Amino acid sequence: MTQHLSDEDLLEVLPDRSPGSNGHLATCSSCRAKRERMHRLLAELPAVTHVVAQNTDAFWEQQRTAIWANIRSVEPRKFPILAWASAAAVLVAATLLFSIAPTVPPRAQADSDHELMIQLERTLQSEVPAALEPAALLAREITQNSQLNSPSPDRKKERSHEN
Repeated sequence: MTQHLSDEDLLEVLPDRSPGSNGHLATCSSCRAKRERMHRLLAELPAVTHVVAQNTDAFWEQQRTAIWANIRSVEPRKFPILAWASAAAVLVAATLLFSIAPTVPPRAQADSDHELMIQLERTLQSEVPAALEPAALLAREITQNSQLNSPSPDRKKERSHEN
């Protein structure tokens, strides 16, 4: 099934009254009828425009007054009762939630300047930087092991005198 012609397509073939100018118009009675209606409306347009142009200013003022009267007579929409009830329920629920919820006292936070000073003091009292502490520990162990395995200097002097 082929798609019907759009209004723009019909306007393009409107001046040509023969249905054979467009293949779809030759086979589609619906599009031909729509093209005929458009042709009649466009043919009547100059006459309708001439009649409307002859209306007096009093006619247009009367139209304007009638339109404003209709606008004023329309009752403004009232906010539905259900919406007010639901808004009130949400407000009550929020109030209860905040009043019943236990309040947690804020945790005491340490003075960041004081903590910084303590950390600085520890760093200054340490013998080596924190990054080198494992190496310093290893060096201490090596020194202690070598002292345990080697003879004391007093024993060396005693051995040298024995000869």
